[in-house]
Amino acid sequence: MNETRHARLVVFGSVAAARPPATPAVGAVLERVYDSIAASAPAIAAPIIDRAVDEGRITRVERHELLRELRDPGTVDFSHGARSVLREALAAVRRAAPAIAMPILDDAVDQERLTAAQERRILERLRISPATALRAATAQPAGSVS
Repeated sequence: MNETRHARLVVFGSVAAARPPATPAVGAVLERVYDSIAASAPAIAAPIIDRAVDEGRITRVERHELLRELRDPGTVDFSHGARSVLREALAAVRRAAPAIAMPILDDAVDQERLTAAQERRILERLRISPATALRAATAQPAGSVS
């Protein structure tokens, strides 16, 4: 009996049905992509968060909490204003994600760890994923894109 198992895959915060990893190489590439995006998130978000402080939408304490949340996602209960700023910051991270991922994915295609079709699917998922994407990068291991 050939049964296809489906796993729940968190793709930048969204839950999507996916097949188990096709190869360990795909999972490793995705892990590198997620780590790179997560590492870039605080620098991308800082100007948005700083502007919110300047506009009086959040406090300096909330600024530090938001930046900490981007570096190490947790269960902080933010105010309505801070949640709004976090959504803006995560949206900026999502918009930057394909450009961050592209060099890693191009290298993986060049080294034949990914196919060009897999690269296109990964980039498309990065473009359409919700802004809460960052949370999945550090919360769960990478799944597959086949």
